[in-house]
Amino acid sequence: MKKWTLARIARGIRKHALEGLVDALLVAVCYILVTGVRLGGRIDAPEHTALAAVALGAGAAQVLMNIVLDVYWRDWSVAALEDLVAIVKASAVVALGLFVFDLVGPDHPIPFSAILPGFGLVVLAEGTLKIRPRWRQIAGAAFGARGKEGAIIVGAGRTGALLARDLSDGSRGTRVICFVDDDPRKQGTYVRGARVSGTVDDLRSLIETHTPAVVVIAVSDAPSPLVRRVLAATRNTSVRVRAVGGFRLGPSDRGPLRPIDIDELLQREPVRLDAPETRSFLEGKRVLITGAAGSIGSELVRRVLEVAPSAVSLLDTNESGLHDVVAALPAGAPARLLLGDVRDPSELARAIAESRPDVVFHAAAYKHVPILERSPLPGITTNVLGTARLLAALEDADVDAFVFISSDKAVAPASVLGLTKRFGELLTFAYARAHGRRWSVVRFGNVLGSSGSVVPIFTRQIDAGGPVTVTAPEITRYFMTIPEAVGLVIRAASAARSGDLLLLDMGEPVRIVDLAKQMIWLRGLRTPEDVAITFTGLRPGEKMHEELWLPDELPVATAHARVLRASARAEVPPLDVLLRVTERVASAVSAGDERSAVALVREAVDARARAAV
Repeated sequence: MKKWTLARIARGIRKHALEGLVDALLVAVCYILVTGVRLGGRIDAPEHTALAAVALGAGAAQVLMNIVLDVYWRDWSVAALEDLVAIVKASAVVALGLFVFDLVGPDHPIPFSAILPGFGLVVLAEGTLKIRPRWRQIAGAAFGARGKEGAIIVGAGRTGALLARDLSDGSRGTRVICFVDDDPRKQGTYVRGARVSGTVDDLRSLIETHTPAVVVIAVSDAPSPLVRRVLAATRNTSVRVRAVGGFRLGPSDRGPLRPIDIDELLQREPVRLDAPETRSFLEGKRVLITGAAGSIGSELVRRVLEVAPSAVSLLDTNESGLHDVVAALPAGAPARLLLGDVRDPSELARAIAESRPDVVFHAAAYKHVPILERSPLPGITTNVLGTARLLAALEDADVDAFVFISSDKAVAPASVLGLTKRFGELLTFAYARAHGRRWSVVRFGNVLGSSGSVVPIFTRQIDAGGPVTVTAPEITRYFMTIPEAVGLVIRAASAARSGDLLLLDMGEPVRIVDLAKQMIWLRGLRTPEDVAITFTGLRPGEKMHEELWLPDELPVATAHARVLRASARAEVPPLDVLLRVTERVASAVSAGDERSAVALVREAVDARARAAV
């Protein structure tokens, strides 16, 4: 509590003098009114003078107690029960003082029987005056904030109640029509004056009855199946769907509603990392993550830290990105920055010597198909030579496990990216076979929201009013959220054996045009009326449909339902053959010979035998 100083007192007088004067007069009037009613309106002279004097004294005492209890320094626009209790306490002290005055004094200008009713009237009057910043909200709640657009809230729990409170005055332009909730105990109950009128299954009929402008999902971390049920109920209607984005703490704070993100619609159950095999794989271990500033690498850092490793080393060339990743970690996290390049053998040797890793996740890569088609040498240098140099540097290190992060582009590759990722897979398999180490490959498809993926691109295009550009009407891709992909990578790596190829269950492929339409609709817009979709044609290196495995890789189930293991693979060239190819690729890159570098990688990838091992 701040100390009372002359300066603070002076500031308080300047700021609150008028409010204090109003309080004093209000309290005096309350006690005079109650006394007049108690005496039937008969207050004879000189008793009225004494009554006025005592009532004004009570008003002055109220102001003094308000100061003592900091009533004037409270933000009444967000008043809570504790603030009203302060007024009750101040008024009670004044009432007690009047009782004492009547007990010791010969006269009773305010009789005993008037003090208690006066106390109640003062509390009512003072409370009403103090919450005047919320008069509009109270009026809106009392009269239903008519004229505002209506909302049906999904979820009658704490989040829904807080949202209803935030919308209750209509100042946000929205009024609550009713709630829906799947909890049978809440059916027919009321939350901040709005009825729980049914379950999510009743949402469609409620929309037809009440014609709301918006349906709000007010469930913390709403599961994807719930989001899909709500969206299905609002399909082919003009109703917008929103989620809770925050609550108002002050009059100028942002609105509480936000659009539904596409990853909320597509995400599946979160991947838990508390399995015994995952803990034994990472707990107490030293972990090195390359490409740690990227979308996958940064999430790997965060998720690996959940399993209590002894240290996590972050290797990347992106200085600002590394800083941002570490700055977002909890205080005291055992994370170390290693600014370095997987393409530089001396920097790799230094990074490995400093981190002394037990487990390595290799996520460093160039990954944008169109860019690598135009500039293949940087992609080959990073994805092929960088991987080869990292594996060579780890030969003499005491590394328990190495995990190469691959892509569905490596399956029957049609692009430079796919060729380089497939070459990295072959190198990893060859090293595992040559040295008998627990080195493995984890392969999966696109991740939502990663840098350069279609989701942020579509978001920018929609925000700009369109058009949204899609390469072809029938093009499909596999999608997974970044947290889900990384969680499954860790689970897969913990179950990997030497030379394993592990595949993540990506679900069903998604038509890109359907994804674009869904994102437009989630913004409350329509296509083509509001935002048009145009088709630009396949770009160099792109395929109409991606695959997750080759026919001869024969995926089978593992202990985790969403991780598959390739039970057989196409024959892998011997390590010495791949290393000779790598040397020739390095020479072509040094000479700036794009055609030869790409041809060498393609020849090594395509020349593999197709016989299953």
